[in-house]
Amino acid sequence: AAEAAAEAAAAATAERLHGMSRDHGCAVLSANPYFEPLPVEEGRPVQEDSHADGKVERLYRSGRCEVLYATGTRKDVLPSGLQTVFFCNGDVKQTATSRRVVYYHAEAETTHVSEPDGTQLYHFPNGQVERHFADGLKEIVFADGSLKVILPSGEVHEQVGAAGPLGV
Repeated sequence: AAEAAAEAAAAATAERLHGMSRDHGCAVLSANPYFEPLPVEEGRPVQEDSHADGKVERLYRSGRCEVLYATGTRKDVLPSGLQTVFFCNGDVKQTATSRRVVYYHAEAETTHVSEPDGTQLYHFPNGQVERHFADGLKEIVFADGSLKVILPSGEVHEQVGAAGPLGV
């Protein structure tokens, strides 16, 4: 009986913390073009398992699995393999089966995209977008449209008011 009560209390805590981050996480996904959208809520789960550590696992009819952690973190795993983690600090991480990872840093309002080929993209709240390539080449498009290219040799090329190749 004590174990069941502990599981129920842990599940209630996870649910409370999960509810606080759910709305914010969904808003981040819908407003950020780098993320793949998640399906809308599907009603009640077809299976729900609560664990003593506070973790709650829910399986939905579509095959989507939702894991709620006692810390307030929530992970959604789709049948396609797409995984999205909503952290209690507002950060969101999405990993595709292609190994593309999108991470939104809530406090800095910055999105970091890691491509499987090693390319790193950074999108800042002021509109600046940087793309860092595996070979050392860096392209920076500033909010005013100016472009800076830094070659692997360290040589810098700048173009004021240019429409950058990033097209973001």
